Amino acid sequence: MSSLKSELTFNFENASVVMIDSSPLFIEVLTGILSGCGFRRMYRCSDLVSGTDTVKTHSVDLILIDPYAYGDAAYNFIQWLRSERRGPNAAVPVIILTAYTYVRLITVARQCGADYVIAKPFSTSGLLERILYVAESEGRRGELLAPPELVSSSGSGMEMW
Repeated sequence: MSSLKSELTFNFENASVVMIDSSPLFIEVLTGILSGCGFRRMYRCSDLVSGTDTVKTHSVDLILIDPYAYGDAAYNFIQWLRSERRGPNAAVPVIILTAYTYVRLITVARQCGADYVIAKPFSTSGLLERILYVAESEGRRGELLAPPELVSSSGSGMEMW
């Protein structure tokens, strides 16, 4: 592995994540998964309007969205987010979580500025790998990359190796 990966440490405790999904059950499952990974600041949005309002009013570090129920409006949301170049959330990583990974979705996701598409169902480790992948991207780390003083051996951080 590269020396960069061995130097990176992640602490999700101070990171904020926005979950946008029309299924309350999936939001609860995702909340449990993210809690297990160390996330504590989570915004649960059951529709695109509340997700947009959350992004407009809070600084966020990660957005997880299933566009299926929202159609093109979900991709317009991501495109709007990327077009707000001076906004605090313009560069926030966006991961699409969806059961429908057909070619058009992946193409549109790339064009609108999503960082990654993950097919449902997914494993916890698979989701965590993708979160770490986008957290490693320069300019997208935000609170996902922990300052050294926030990492301890008691498990509050996660070291990459």
